[in-house]
Amino acid sequence: MPLSAKLKTKIRDSFVALKNAMPGFQLRGSQNKMIAEISKTLSGEYSNSNRILCVEAPTGTGKTFAYLLSAIPIAQANEKKLIISSANVALQEQLLSKDLPEAEKYCLQDFQYELIKGRSRYVCVRNLLGLIENNADDGLLTNPSLLFDEAPAEHQLQKMQGLFDDYSAKKWNGEIDDLTKPPEYSVWGKIACNRFTCTAKSCEFYDECAFFKARKKISKADVIVANHDLVLADLSNGNTVLPNVSESIFIFDEAHHLNTKALSHFSLSTSTEFIKSSIRQTKGVSDKICEQIKQDNIAIEVKKVDDYLQDLITLFKMLDFTEEVFLFNQGQVDSAIVDAATHLKTLITGTLNKFTKLKNLWVDYLRISPLDKKIANALNNAIGECDQHLGDILQLLDSFLQTDNPAHSPHSRWISKVVANKKTNYTLNSAQTDISTNLDNLIWSKAAGCVLTSATLSSLGSFDRLNKQLGLRKEENQYLRLPSPFSFAKVPFIIAKFKSNPTQIYEHTEEVASQLLERIDDTQGTLVLFASNKQMQMVADLMDKKLKPHLLVQGEMSKKGILEKHISLRKQGNGSVIFGLDSFSEGVDLRGDFLTHLVIVKLRFSVPTSPIDKTMADYLQSQNRNPFMEISLPDASLKLIQACGRLIRTETDNGKITIFDNRLVSKFYGKKLLEALPNYQIVVEK
Repeated sequence: MPLSAKLKTKIRDSFVALKNAMPGFQLRGSQNKMIAEISKTLSGEYSNSNRILCVEAPTGTGKTFAYLLSAIPIAQANEKKLIISSANVALQEQLLSKDLPEAEKYCLQDFQYELIKGRSRYVCVRNLLGLIENNADDGLLTNPSLLFDEAPAEHQLQKMQGLFDDYSAKKWNGEIDDLTKPPEYSVWGKIACNRFTCTAKSCEFYDECAFFKARKKISKADVIVANHDLVLADLSNGNTVLPNVSESIFIFDEAHHLNTKALSHFSLSTSTEFIKSSIRQTKGVSDKICEQIKQDNIAIEVKKVDDYLQDLITLFKMLDFTEEVFLFNQGQVDSAIVDAATHLKTLITGTLNKFTKLKNLWVDYLRISPLDKKIANALNNAIGECDQHLGDILQLLDSFLQTDNPAHSPHSRWISKVVANKKTNYTLNSAQTDISTNLDNLIWSKAAGCVLTSATLSSLGSFDRLNKQLGLRKEENQYLRLPSPFSFAKVPFIIAKFKSNPTQIYEHTEEVASQLLERIDDTQGTLVLFASNKQMQMVADLMDKKLKPHLLVQGEMSKKGILEKHISLRKQGNGSVIFGLDSFSEGVDLRGDFLTHLVIVKLRFSVPTSPIDKTMADYLQSQNRNPFMEISLPDASLKLIQACGRLIRTETDNGKITIFDNRLVSKFYGKKLLEALPNYQIVVEK
């Protein structure tokens, strides 16, 4: 329904309160425009359109307050939950510690907000207590095939006792993120909440459960802060953690990361060693169940599974691996491997069916013959793990063996290998190259509304690349590209005169080092962005002891440590130079004198190196399409704009950008990349 006059007034008055009372507030027309478009889209004012809006909001727009002040009142008026999803922890922390508390002051609408985390971030008290008791007599905790690859050491058990004592005394809230020194992953995995082992309200510790306490808070919250990974995981696993998707409005901040997150999320893998250990665990747990219910053991054919795995391993040894990876052409798995994997899948399917029947007998048995809880709980956990592991293996094999629809891009399928202690472990992988349908089914077609926003969301001046990646249809949604509030006309964008181009790796690296020595002002703050770690290290070596300002190279300390050191040096009036990779091209906010010279060593064209990227590139070529024009060039445009965005962060910032890539003037695509940039003062050195 369209915005009511009352709701319009509430949103407008909230913005006026922000404008009048927030320290340092600067009135920006682009922020006003964003508030208006979010309000219109989410309230359904655009006829024949989804309630989906994509907003490119450059740095300085004030996008966070724009979506908070508009979306919170609309969500509450429509009795919907507002879910704000980010790509990284830094933005989550900023929302929780700064932006949402600020919004509370100005939003003429009372609201509660909470951070949501996945189950595995919380301890399961029942599992923790079971581990501490370490009931060796029943053989569950010490038998490696049932619960552990290796039984926990005494010091680990002592640490678990400490955790239990702290939780009981309410000194610890049960979240792994609140531990200064969390347990090893192998141990935490056994005491963390898990949907396969959780008995929910049937558990004797339900009222004390950290996970369910958190969920009760979430149920009362109007605004929920999440991340892309959690949203994707929950919606694809039945929507059991987040509020119902149809009753939710989503804000995807840093939406340019959503495609990469989704591609990773919908990838499947399992290894030969994992299959071996899982079938042995299932055998051990089955025997234990049969022992408890006094029934003959069921046939879990471990040897047959081993034989089929050996057949696969023999075939894998014949493959021509490149850097420990063998990629199947266009996702078509060799027929001999298909045959062996099909036999394995049939056998494991039969095993899971037998195990499920036995599990049901076990559940019936417990109803009439209650066991010691230590035994029952430990065995129930082992049963849950077997269910999870066998299910994961079969899900991978299903995807690995399925026939792709020729009308769509194929799955990417590959084998990777790792050699450790003279033992080779092969991993079978299957991944979708196009997750647009998944996202449409899970989110776009169901949500009560969606806003996707980022400082860089378009490529080459268009949302086409984003639409293809995420399955958004241009004619069905709303799109908005806001102008930057900053003036770039006086910012020099210098295309340096270079003899070599970046494809001449050795010559280009030598020239980069010599030009940096000439161009870096030893009294200023400089950020040099590299596209490859190898070249960055080579240039750092060539410049060692020749550069007067302090040189801070990514990898020598944490990103946070480098930025803190750089800022400290600049505050003392010293020159400082940062050498960084991709992670320094976004999320870095060095204002004023902290950064006055940005150097981009070369354009970041995405060479298809990952199996998924290679499969997609090969598919496009098979369709007589150009992967460079469809993928590499639009992505390079977005990355270049992101990198340039490190320089001007406020109205008073100034400085210059220098790029050491002459392809901007020598190649046909250079003009396209330059036209997509903000209106910098383009300087081509002669």
